[in-house]
Amino acid sequence: MPQKPYHSTTYAQDYVARFLSYQDELLARLETLVNIDSGSGQVAGVNRVMEYVAQWLDEIGFTVTLHPAEGFGNNLMARRRGSGYARVLLVGHVDTVYERGAAETQPFTIRDGIAYGPGVIDMKSGVLMCIYALRALAEEGFDFYDELCVVFNNDEEVSSVGSSPLLRELAPQFDFGLVLESSRSADILTHARKGSDKYIVAVQGVAAHSGAEPFKGRSAVIELAHKMIAIHNLNSLFPGVTFNVTRISSTETLNVVPDMARCYVSVRSFSDKGLQQAATALEQLAAGSNVPDTYTRLTRLPNSRRPYEPTPGLTYLVSLAQAEGEALGMHITPERKGGLSDANLLMEMGLPTLDSLGPIGGGMHNLNREYLHVDSIPQRGALLAGLLQRLCLAKSTATEPYL
Repeated sequence: MPQKPYHSTTYAQDYVARFLSYQDELLARLETLVNIDSGSGQVAGVNRVMEYVAQWLDEIGFTVTLHPAEGFGNNLMARRRGSGYARVLLVGHVDTVYERGAAETQPFTIRDGIAYGPGVIDMKSGVLMCIYALRALAEEGFDFYDELCVVFNNDEEVSSVGSSPLLRELAPQFDFGLVLESSRSADILTHARKGSDKYIVAVQGVAAHSGAEPFKGRSAVIELAHKMIAIHNLNSLFPGVTFNVTRISSTETLNVVPDMARCYVSVRSFSDKGLQQAATALEQLAAGSNVPDTYTRLTRLPNSRRPYEPTPGLTYLVSLAQAEGEALGMHITPERKGGLSDANLLMEMGLPTLDSLGPIGGGMHNLNREYLHVDSIPQRGALLAGLLQRLCLAKSTATEPYL
């Protein structure tokens, strides 16, 4: 297709009408996906969703491959080569946080322009919006990119434990990453996220009969209680670092002073420095004791996520998105978020990645509240399509300072 002059032109506005024409079909397909239970680890449901998504990507000229992950089902990768230079990786997920039966309990419905259902905003609507943005580019005849690659994974809600190797392998092959998580406002994108470390705090005490000779026991539960309160108090010590204690367990026999107790701790921080400060503080807490003769073991769990903050490449992506947003009447502001996404992983691998490019909604992880603003799909879909076109043309002409 004839290309417009890059400097003076935005592209998002060209895709609004096309997205409006897609809306009925897109919503019908969204209903199909939302009404399939696909919680993390629900292999049959995840694979059914992937079958639909694979078909729709195949219809617009992408070569689709499935990559099974034990216990989670298939991950999907779809690639399409073009005639230009930019290499862009788009990422989303099809798993939800809900138990089996959620789709029957709260099936897809639309009331007063708001859609409800499990995974409707986190993030099945983002998955479909991505597919339709790629379809819009194809139907416009735009292929001035080296390669567009889409990965939809099946386990993002549990830290992408099975799909991380695939994402880590792909990230160095691309120039930019775009993640289709949702946003709380049409004017918001994400340019920084907290990282996360997870720990187990396990206390070993001394068992004894709680009636006959309790004085010979050393309660692991009481020691753990002291430590949990101390960990909670760390929330006021390091700015921007949060500590959340969860999943408590202990020796359950009622007539025995408990000799085992443990909890899990989630730490979040916008900086590696904050995570390291948290690690040092937890180690110091584990080294001491309030109950004599108890011992505490602190274990840092795998699958941590590094925080990411703006880099020159990411700032460049934000500037392109802002220019395209202006064409749609959007005044885009980047913000930091405490939640994690696969953007953390891609940024850790050195790939400049812009996040929260999906539709608008909220109530995530609450089956009774999760919602999508239906009319945000054409606007945000046009933004994504315009951003992709602008990014690919900028790469081809090397007109931007970053390039």
